Amino acid sequence: MRRVSVRVLASFFALVLSGVTGYVIDARADGPVHVPFERLEHLGLRVKETEEAIEKTIVSKSLGLKFYGYLEGSYTQNFNNPSNRINQLRIFDVNSNEFRPNLAQLVLEREAKSDGSGLDRLGGKVKFNAGRDSDFIGGMNLSDWADFQEVYAQYIVPVGAGLDIKLGQVNSLVGYEVVESPYNGNYSRSWLFGLGQPFTTRGVRGTYAFDKHVSLSVGVIAFINSARANTRYDPLTEAALTISPSDRVTLVLYNLLGQRPGAVGTPGGMLVQVGGYLSLHLTDRASAIIESYYANQANSSTISPAGNARWNGVAGYLIYDMTKEWGIRVRSELYEDAGGFTTCEGTTAYQPRANVCFGATSTTSAPPVGQTLWEVTTTLQYKPFKSLTTRLEYRYDKSNQHVFQIGERAATYQPTLSLDVIYLF
Repeated sequence: MRRVSVRVLASFFALVLSGVTGYVIDARADGPVHVPFERLEHLGLRVKETEEAIEKTIVSKSLGLKFYGYLEGSYTQNFNNPSNRINQLRIFDVNSNEFRPNLAQLVLEREAKSDGSGLDRLGGKVKFNAGRDSDFIGGMNLSDWADFQEVYAQYIVPVGAGLDIKLGQVNSLVGYEVVESPYNGNYSRSWLFGLGQPFTTRGVRGTYAFDKHVSLSVGVIAFINSARANTRYDPLTEAALTISPSDRVTLVLYNLLGQRPGAVGTPGGMLVQVGGYLSLHLTDRASAIIESYYANQANSSTISPAGNARWNGVAGYLIYDMTKEWGIRVRSELYEDAGGFTTCEGTTAYQPRANVCFGATSTTSAPPVGQTLWEVTTTLQYKPFKSLTTRLEYRYDKSNQHVFQIGERAATYQPTLSLDVIYLF
């Protein structure tokens, strides 16, 4: 009966919205007017299409479903003009002096609610990616050009204010930056995120908000996706404590703990990563963020005397919106890879070409080297309207080792200029 009522309602609105007014309009002429059969057929198709669209809207609202996503493309000019056409030690912006179809992301989501019936408390998300970035995200890869970044079921258990449980593959708790480009201030990713933090995790996670100021998330993980390829399922735990004493101050403390595989020829060992970030809303238009972490993984480095792979860093962000349309974002970071474990892991093969250093080939990565990196990135953002974001970004990379490339020779620096365009829907 409900199905019939939905169809009747959809048909009624379809008839009105489709503009089936041919007879009324034509009746203004003197004498009777006959509407051609072809026109009636065209109007009938319009009625049917509109009816189906309205019916889908009614059904999606009744089920609480949301459909959204974004399209992103970019161009990066590398002033070193490397002969292999690769931006060295970059994560997603790896194409030198050419256009990159970064990503088309489609998301279907049902948001769980903390009150109401059992059905209201049930939710979930499916996030599908297609494009050059998808291969390095490391989700449930379908091919080099497509993957499922997030796939999880959600249920809010009626305990206290509500215990939010997610089961499946979700974005990591660790880190300030995220996989999705529109949610970062800059186009290019920091080394702290791209090289030293997980992108997504697979397991079960619980989140509980004690009040509006304090919440805690804890995850038990069977698998993480990060810059380093990993085909082993090792149990890990991750956690994030969020403290917001006011609307203008947010402190997030996170950690990641568990066994991880090491470099080839090492047994691997226990990973301990601890850190956090502080976000300050200085004014309605300006924000400042600082992030820092320390990570160590036992028995995983081939160049460290003790075998420990250690990496750590600090990054600062300044975000300022001059108007609703124009804004500027500045990032500066220092990243140390003392064990040569996280950097220079990529090859020059067509896909994905991420985290490549001078000396890599299509089948082998560059020799491991302990190094200290720093970079400064300045991004000018222009949003002509809400759903369209354009970013012009200048970035300067520097290393204490010759890991970058000028033409066909090694270098210690790398300047780039990128134009990024994002359309949200």
